[in-house]
Amino acid sequence: MSDRIAAVFDASALTAYIEGSVSVGELMLEVGDEGRQVAVPAACLAAAIASVGDEIDAAMLALMVSAPMICVLPLDAGGVRDAGTLARLVGGDISLGQAASAALTHEAHYATAQPELAAKVLPTNWSILDLA
Repeated sequence: MSDRIAAVFDASALTAYIEGSVSVGELMLEVGDEGRQVAVPAACLAAAIASVGDEIDAAMLALMVSAPMICVLPLDAGGVRDAGTLARLVGGDISLGQAASAALTHEAHYATAQPELAAKVLPTNWSILDLA
């Protein structure tokens, strides 16, 4: 894993952060200490914002993604096909498809509070970090 991106957060990781998961913050700090970044796919950020209960939680997500060790990845025309193809394996969840595609592209750890879903789209023995 030589890429600057060390890990990818999916929407469940972002939701776990809002719910007070210490594991999410710890991973952010560890990656930052290495001089690397955690990727947050745009579809995951949108899904997490849509799922929060109020504007305070949405603001916490905005603050989180402004941290220097966080890199928000756009869902551009080149990535749509890969994200969509992987999403079909998990009932059409585009955010999970984009997160898996990003982990594969960057050869990064996949950080999630739902490891069983990630395992459906990633190769056997891929590094899936359970943040639950």
